[in-house]
Amino acid sequence: MTPRESSPTDRRRGRATHSLEQIVATATAILDRDGIRGLTLRGLAADLGGGLGSIYWYVGSKDELIALACDALLAEALVRAGAPAGEGPGEVTSPPGIAPGGPQLETDDPAVVDAVRTLRRTALALFELTQEHPWLALQLHAQGPPTPQLLRYWEQLGRPLADMGLTPRQQFHGSTAISGYVSGVAAEMAAQDLHADTSRSKDEQLAEVTDGWLALDPTEFRWLHSIAGEFREHDDDEQFIAGLDLLLGGLVRQAVERRR
Repeated sequence: MTPRESSPTDRRRGRATHSLEQIVATATAILDRDGIRGLTLRGLAADLGGGLGSIYWYVGSKDELIALACDALLAEALVRAGAPAGEGPGEVTSPPGIAPGGPQLETDDPAVVDAVRTLRRTALALFELTQEHPWLALQLHAQGPPTPQLLRYWEQLGRPLADMGLTPRQQFHGSTAISGYVSGVAAEMAAQDLHADTSRSKDEQLAEVTDGWLALDPTEFRWLHSIAGEFREHDDDEQFIAGLDLLLGGLVRQAVERRR
């Protein structure tokens, strides 16, 4: 990270007394604690123990600061997605904090196996970070022009698809499907948490929803009746991983067909 180009107004405010890394780290802590609305530049300056001049030396607005915070977390996701040592053939592992497992692959082709391993780690690393920083999911889903680290993240998704031997169109569709799935599901979960009744447990809230389904006409809503028990007991992480593995399984089938 480098300071933005300073203007005469910036120079009148004086030099920075905090590094950009300190500013972004403190802003991230505020976002974790208070959300997007709770972050103000004056509040950030107070938490840093300095004046606004240190902040304006690097960023010109709250939106610019949030984009930097997102970029820093995307960079962390890429670090977490780094390949661990000692993986056995065919194993598709997860980053720390996420349950292990993976799709049942239809091939033992090393290029395809390694590609799926990388894709799964990359997707799960970002999902894990959105669970640690709920505001991140909503911000990524609504973000404007791509930031440098977001482009690097997309690159990290695209290269394994190319290594699998997929066509450029399949690579494009696959990379955007995975990226959209991660940000979309994480944003939906974050939005649900924002509107959740914190006075009641998640189990109680799920029970209320399913009780409402079971009160509906069983002929008109026979499918909702059939999955009410599954919904009541479901785990969000398990649900996310199952959907991701369905995507990966479809990409593997395309790769296998291309290699025949």
